[in-house]
Amino acid sequence: MDKNKIQKNFLIKILCFITAFGVWLYIYNVENPTRSYKLTGVPVEIVNSETIESSKLTVLPKQDLTVTLTLEGPASEVYRAKAEQFKIVVDLSTYAVKKGSNLIPVEITQYPTNINIKKNESLRVNVEIDEYIEKSVPVKLEVDVTTKNSYYPFEKAVKPDNALVSGAATYVNSVNWVLAKGSVSDADEDVSLNLPLKTVDETMKEVKDVKINPTSVDVLIPVRKSKNVTIKVPTKGANNKNIIIKTIEPNPSSVDLIGETKNVGNIEYIETEALDLSTITGNNTVTLKLALPKDTKPVNGKDTVSVKVTVETINQNSISVPVTMTGLLAGLKAETESKNVSVALKGTDSILSNIKDGDITASIDLTNLVEGEHSISPKVNIKEGMTIQSISPEKIKVTITKPVKPQE
Repeated sequence: MDKNKIQKNFLIKILCFITAFGVWLYIYNVENPTRSYKLTGVPVEIVNSETIESSKLTVLPKQDLTVTLTLEGPASEVYRAKAEQFKIVVDLSTYAVKKGSNLIPVEITQYPTNINIKKNESLRVNVEIDEYIEKSVPVKLEVDVTTKNSYYPFEKAVKPDNALVSGAATYVNSVNWVLAKGSVSDADEDVSLNLPLKTVDETMKEVKDVKINPTSVDVLIPVRKSKNVTIKVPTKGANNKNIIIKTIEPNPSSVDLIGETKNVGNIEYIETEALDLSTITGNNTVTLKLALPKDTKPVNGKDTVSVKVTVETINQNSISVPVTMTGLLAGLKAETESKNVSVALKGTDSILSNIKDGDITASIDLTNLVEGEHSISPKVNIKEGMTIQSISPEKIKVTITKPVKPQE
């Protein structure tokens, strides 16, 4: 009995629910009463922003402008409304704006026809305005160039070498360069590139939301074949009397030159500017400028070379040398007053300190001389690298006699 009662009550509840749902469907779909609904996050578009540039103003980028709309209309419509069905704009050509925050009315230009928007005349958004500026910034090149063996790139040329950056002062003022970036590999002839530009700050981080004019640049990279040539060092002036120049050695002794093939091909060596010997007082290393032929340059970019100059000091030294006699006629006897001569020599330390027996000889020539006393200048032969300053005595007294035969 109780079980039947429970079943009847359950059926009654089911019937009531079905009836209520049917009534709701009828009201919603047939009667469709008017309802109000708040639609949030409807985007607002800024139009005619370029019109304020004549006043040196511009809209700050990255502003997410939205409004909340109060919709009124049939329940079946307002509850299904989506933000993309509405177009809402802020027209800057119709309002006077200033730098900073500006509360500006919006205009609803598109919405569903069977929906009303309540209090739309009071809808406003806060638009941030900044100063509009333009500035010219240099083009910075980052072009990696690899060439085939013995080819080298010349200095890159870019046109134009500046670009005009414009936009909100907050962004434009942070721009340091416009960057042109690219790469070339295995080049053996001139390279021409057209590279897009992007604005970067002092840390090379990209600055967006500004305009660049032009948006790209042309880059020309001359590529030339190289040639290794020797370096010669010409001299001028006289060296100090107390020294002799031993070696003059450029370091490096050769250089790789690049330039027009017709120019470089005929070059066998290049010279430095003249080394002034009168300024050399001892061992020294000087820097001299290379006399580079027209339209050529060193691969390493250096137009100077180090030149090592080594010298030896000149000193004087006296040495006693025995005198020999030559040319004495047969049957005659000769006696000299001096058996040795003192020879004053001038030369480098290395030569004077290494004189060996036989390096210096002295002799007197008695050819065709007869009996009697004679005064003869000695002849001194010396080692290469030395000079004779004096010989003492300058003349040697020689007595020539005929030996007396012993009596039998």
